[in-house]
Amino acid sequence: MPVSARNIEKVSVFVFGVVFLSAILVLVVLIPTPTAPQFFAFRLTLALSAAGVGALLPGFLRLDIPLPVRGGIRAGGALALFASVWFLNPAILDIEVQPPKEDAGILINQFLNLTDAKDHAAAYALYSKRNKERISEDAYLSMGKQIRDPLGRVEKRVLLSAATPNEINGVRGPFVVYSYQGRFNGAKDIWAEVLSTVPENGVWRINSYNVGRCDPPFCQPMALLAQ
Repeated sequence: MPVSARNIEKVSVFVFGVVFLSAILVLVVLIPTPTAPQFFAFRLTLALSAAGVGALLPGFLRLDIPLPVRGGIRAGGALALFASVWFLNPAILDIEVQPPKEDAGILINQFLNLTDAKDHAAAYALYSKRNKERISEDAYLSMGKQIRDPLGRVEKRVLLSAATPNEINGVRGPFVVYSYQGRFNGAKDIWAEVLSTVPENGVWRINSYNVGRCDPPFCQPMALLAQ
């Protein structure tokens, strides 16, 4: 292959890498919380782009990556850059997320009012994008009809605690968590409700809602509710 053709090939690969790296930066700004398929496409494009840019970088990179299932991979040069991006997770950025200025209790009260009114579709709309990806709207509506609706109308609901943990089940927050005990006209027992909210695009969104019978010793019904 003539030298000029080799240079054209290298420059073409380099331009490819720069263009798609720029595109990824734009998409990261436009889509800060991508879905799983979007993240897969971003990561693949980023790995190919890194290899393209690395094709013209001086020096030689050699990489040995142990893989959990099939031993490992050994690569050098541009292929090593591709492997480092594709197989290795980036370092966790220690970025502190500032909680929204609006009181999370406003969203929680709105969610509870919609749930009490059996408008589970509107309540589901208040969930964060991340949790909507974990559970479909149809599944959520079904759970609302099977678990919450049979309890009936709220006779009394008391706020027991409000917490602001920075992490829940390994997921970084900040979060706001409200815990309630309540009485419903369709149930004899005291029931507990726990709601959590998480920031998303500068506003609070519902992170989780759990309702269950308030059984000792995990939950001590209040005398005011037990009457």
